[in-house]
Amino acid sequence: MDLSRQNGTINYMNGAIDLRVESILRLLSDDFLHTRQEVELTIHESPRTANRLLNELIAKGWVVNQGNARSVTYKLTPRGHIEVIFDLMAYLKQPPVERAEFTSIQPTLFGLIEGSIPEEILKQFGIARDTYAATRTSIDSATTRKELQRFVVEFSWKSSAIEGNTYTIHDTELLLTEGKPAPRHSTAEATMIVNHKKAFNYIWNNAGDYKHLTRSKLLDIHQLMVADLDVPTGLRIHPVGITGTIYTPPAGATQLASYLDDILDRINSLKEPVEKAMACLTLLPYLQPFLDGNKRTSRMVANAMLLAYNYPPISFFTVKEEEYKGALLLFYERGVLGNFRELVLEQLQYSSTHYFFKEQ
Repeated sequence: MDLSRQNGTINYMNGAIDLRVESILRLLSDDFLHTRQEVELTIHESPRTANRLLNELIAKGWVVNQGNARSVTYKLTPRGHIEVIFDLMAYLKQPPVERAEFTSIQPTLFGLIEGSIPEEILKQFGIARDTYAATRTSIDSATTRKELQRFVVEFSWKSSAIEGNTYTIHDTELLLTEGKPAPRHSTAEATMIVNHKKAFNYIWNNAGDYKHLTRSKLLDIHQLMVADLDVPTGLRIHPVGITGTIYTPPAGATQLASYLDDILDRINSLKEPVEKAMACLTLLPYLQPFLDGNKRTSRMVANAMLLAYNYPPISFFTVKEEEYKGALLLFYERGVLGNFRELVLEQLQYSSTHYFFKEQ
């Protein structure tokens, strides 16, 4: 995430935020109660300035206080967890056991997505959606095929790279357009990439089916994503761990199925397609319903949801793999959504201006 800093502010997709405000939000994101004196030391400001900034955050609904006079303390609200954005590299340098606030699933986070994207940004993407829809009906079929092919190559490459696949973008293009596997690479790497193409073709041809997500639709996409990779299909029946974090998803099959139904209900209840897609990208890997292929499946399902509502799909082409994984870990470990929200909005903006399609 390339965030510009100038005049004491950080520029995000949803506007500029005072660096001191961002420091306060980060301090309070551990969900402990913090004193105003701690805030003063964190931002290196006077009691008067610290008090003014805290009052502004309270007025926005990002921070709540309790107590009075010298004993007053502060903590983040759920809305505050949406707005706080971390320096990911600094965060990931901390040992997982020291940085994680949560080590097990927190169902209260399921509701964090609704209302997380400001209305003005949703309007911008509404314009992008309309432009995309108009463009794809006006271009010639040859350009359509070329653009669709470019998207599939770039999405398949980057989504696989996030999972550790070592194919280059050039290797991926040769594999998907000419059927030539790259030498000195495993068959599994080629299969992973080809599965992306097959699954995307499936959701492209059945886009109207994904306004409402069901367990069977999710299982179908997962099966396409892990075909011929020696990965069990269906909901997992064994515990899983996630590399690099002490957060552990639910272990019991009954509990897992119940949480999955809750998450699907939450996704389907959201009104904004962009928020539906972001819920797929965060909540599905948070639960880890499958033994493997959870993040890959979540990206494909999110794109199915976007296509269903006539939004351009996301290739994640310019995202940094470590940034993607780190933003998810922040959500798992601290319930912080801001970094991943920025990542999704940046990638949607990229797709809105770099790809266009036409119905076949």
